[in-house]
Amino acid sequence: METWQTILLAFGGNAALLAVLGWIGKSLLDKLIVRDTKQFENDLKAKSDATIEHLRNELQLKSIEHQVRFSRLHEKRAEVIAELNGFFVEALWEAESFLSPMEWNGEPSKKEKHVTAMNKLAHLYRYFDKHRIYLPSELCNSLEKLVKEIRELVINFGVYVESHEDSLDNSTQQEKRKAWGDGWKAIKNQVPLARQSLENEFRSLLGAAGNPTVNTDAARYNP
Repeated sequence: METWQTILLAFGGNAALLAVLGWIGKSLLDKLIVRDTKQFENDLKAKSDATIEHLRNELQLKSIEHQVRFSRLHEKRAEVIAELNGFFVEALWEAESFLSPMEWNGEPSKKEKHVTAMNKLAHLYRYFDKHRIYLPSELCNSLEKLVKEIRELVINFGVYVESHEDSLDNSTQQEKRKAWGDGWKAIKNQVPLARQSLENEFRSLLGAAGNPTVNTDAARYNP
């Protein structure tokens, strides 16, 4: 065989071998890619499922924590409202007793009733001011306004009660009777309406707080 023929056969055989090896390599590479892609998809799905489950658990825990905090807040608010209403009723009783035109034998004097009413109003306002954070601002404004109105009625008449009768001339006596009468009318006619409105707000607040609607994002991830 001539030299040039030998060279051609050598190159031709190598080319065929390279082609076969290339085809085999490509087939193996394709199989590896398919296998790795499938594994990647499985790993990605597993990680995604784990992340969703973790997120759902976190949201459920947050929902439970929210409900616990809300329950404690409602208990504290109910306690504050009950105590506040008690102070308010006691202060109102003493204000009514002080401004009442009826006086009975054996009961405290007007001066003593004046001191008692003012003390009760002071205790009421101090408790309210320390716990107003548990009440809506509108309710706080209504209560504060009512307490100030009652206090003003007591003060207007109390100014004359604290003075000696002998020091009051006819004009001052008339002013005293007017302050007394105006205070009694207000405490019997105007204050009860404001009190009823206030109590309705208390009941509404307790009712709304006792039946919360809690939205939980965790429900979105439930399968």
